[in-house]
Amino acid sequence: MKGRVVWIVGATGVVGAALAPLLASRGAVLALTGRKQEQLAEIAKAVADAGGTAHTYALDISDDKAIREIAERIAADCGGIDALVNTVAARTFGDFMKLTDSDWQEVLDTKLMGYIRTMRASIPHMQRRGGGSIVNVSGRGGRQPTPAHLPGGCANAAVNLLSKGVADVVRADGIRINVVAPGPIESDRFKLIERSNVAAWGGDNKRAAMDHMAQPLDIANAIAFLLGDAARHITGTVLAVDGGGTATV
Repeated sequence: MKGRVVWIVGATGVVGAALAPLLASRGAVLALTGRKQEQLAEIAKAVADAGGTAHTYALDISDDKAIREIAERIAADCGGIDALVNTVAARTFGDFMKLTDSDWQEVLDTKLMGYIRTMRASIPHMQRRGGGSIVNVSGRGGRQPTPAHLPGGCANAAVNLLSKGVADVVRADGIRINVVAPGPIESDRFKLIERSNVAAWGGDNKRAAMDHMAQPLDIANAIAFLLGDAARHITGTVLAVDGGGTATV
């Protein structure tokens, strides 16, 4: 990854925070985006501690114009864009019968449309550099639904299909697109999911319990592999990183 410019979208989440210093230790130049500049500054410090360089930009990924402007700024500040990592988590959970249209729309606009927007903005820069790599983080719910996380699961399923479709389109440009689909990750977010699942299963803690809990670095290592040259012959695939927790094939 030495000298390659990697744009991490959702860098302030647990996966982004683990991934940024990992890539920095391998020589990448980081462009970090998230909603809050203060949190981005903390990740940038971790990157510096790992011997790397990070440029930070506050960004709302529901704003297509802002995304395109940030992509241009990243290219100008860093010399181009070689790789993109989309790692945005939807935080909408609850009873299917109580979730509103607005709840569903927020998830789809943030995760699915957000990924579409960042890919549209970054792919032309990769084409100009003769290739690149994109990793989209979806989730186990894209294959195996959980009752309290159906909006996120539907968005994840769409991200899986989207990534394969766009991978086919840009393969001739030397751009690879893959997906990492984590299971439960040790984080405050998954404590919230578990509580929502307990409620959805009528208070049955055993039935709602989440197994195969990962650490953020487990997911970051998988993303780093797919970004790098060791994965140069892998594109259009969905890699489950869930300790075998997915019950489907």
